[in-house]
Amino acid sequence: KKYVYERLTYERLSRWDYDVLDLAVACGDVPLLFVGWAILGAPHAQNAMARSLGVGPDGELHDGRQHKLQHRQYLCDFITEFHIPLPTLCNFLRAIESDHLPANPYHNSTHAADALQTLFSLLCLGGSSYASSPLELFGILCAAVCHDMGHPGRNNSFQVRSKSDLSVIYNDVSVLENMHAARATRLLSLAGDEDDGGGNSAGSETGDLDILARMQPTQKDAFRSLFRRAILNTDMTLHFAQVAQMKARVSSGIGRGSHPLDDDDDDLVDGRYLEKFYQTMDGRSINMALLFFLHAADVSNPAKAGPLFTEWCERSLRELFEQGDEERRRYLLPLSPMCDRDNINKNDSQIGYIKFIVRPTFVLLSDMIPNVVTEILPVLERNLRYWENRKKVELGLPVDEEEEEAEEQETDVEEVVEAEKVGPNIVVDDATLSGDESLLMEEHVLKKPKEKSRTEETRKPKGDYDRNNNNNNN
Repeated sequence: KKYVYERLTYERLSRWDYDVLDLAVACGDVPLLFVGWAILGAPHAQNAMARSLGVGPDGELHDGRQHKLQHRQYLCDFITEFHIPLPTLCNFLRAIESDHLPANPYHNSTHAADALQTLFSLLCLGGSSYASSPLELFGILCAAVCHDMGHPGRNNSFQVRSKSDLSVIYNDVSVLENMHAARATRLLSLAGDEDDGGGNSAGSETGDLDILARMQPTQKDAFRSLFRRAILNTDMTLHFAQVAQMKARVSSGIGRGSHPLDDDDDDLVDGRYLEKFYQTMDGRSINMALLFFLHAADVSNPAKAGPLFTEWCERSLRELFEQGDEERRRYLLPLSPMCDRDNINKNDSQIGYIKFIVRPTFVLLSDMIPNVVTEILPVLERNLRYWENRKKVELGLPVDEEEEEAEEQETDVEEVVEAEKVGPNIVVDDATLSGDESLLMEEHVLKKPKEKSRTEETRKPKGDYDRNNNNNNN
């Protein structure tokens, strides 16, 4: 209990180097329940855990040992603000967690917990200043909880090519994202009903899970609009358009490091500047900055500290390769991009993904949240060098000792940011925007060598991360 409690403190959860994989093991593979409870239920969740452990206000355990309690500013006390009973929040989170397939190597409840914690970290680093109300913060965090509900472990490309029921229902457009949003919205809709229309009470098996029950009707409508749109916006086919639109909003005279804060409150973004991030969608004004933060959290795995970034890479490729195996069995040829285990090179896939997707995203974020420069970009650059050094070893090329030593030193992120702003020059056409995440990567991934270099077996760059102390080579 104490081990889990220490990993669910507000301060611990706000850190970029948080290890959600460790928590998943410690809490018995229900990380979404615990992370969601600790973030959405703070500070009441932490107080309840402290009472269970016998921790008093002075930080003293009943057996006389000292345990330091946290004292910090919370983003918001959602439980008090929206009058949500803690048991109701727990029932809601259990229902969401149960709608994730544990057999999926990547898109399971651990990924959902990671996206939630990562978004929370971005908000704590300064992103919360872009929210105009507690309702917006609550809505975007709940969207992170639900953004991959019911994911089948097969991506949009598979759904469309296999002509699945989902692809037919959603007309081949953002198939999975529409499904996730529909399931989540339906759950929220049924939560407050006594009967779901089929003679089944929404609360009969899971208990009350209506977290919106005591909101005003206008609050419920605003919550659902942001919540639904945020989930739809996680579709990777929208990535380049999102980045371009956000650059346009950010670039109007605001430079990195000059955070547009209100003169009267250093914790708030100036209202006139904040207005630029709102866009009318479906008749409602939606905060596009918060949607972009969730998207960034969803693609953030390569920017996490070791060994997390290598473990997430393994899980993601494992799921894609399992999809490729099924496509072979069903004669869906050629295989979807990134799904051919015989021809995809792990190092190249990560180098391309970082350079063309993740790094531009977080460089842009650094214009919006200055703390990204010191907290995230150095980690991302170290991880990029890690994959580049593995590639050199794979090709039998020497890894420069000076480069290896540089990995242990502070990254000059100023040069990275400036270089990113003038390149790489990516031309986005309709074909690029019509695929999914794997299609975005296809042209940047080289084929796996037919034979490994002998030096690959004997040389590895420093900092070769592996949770089990095994070589991560393909």
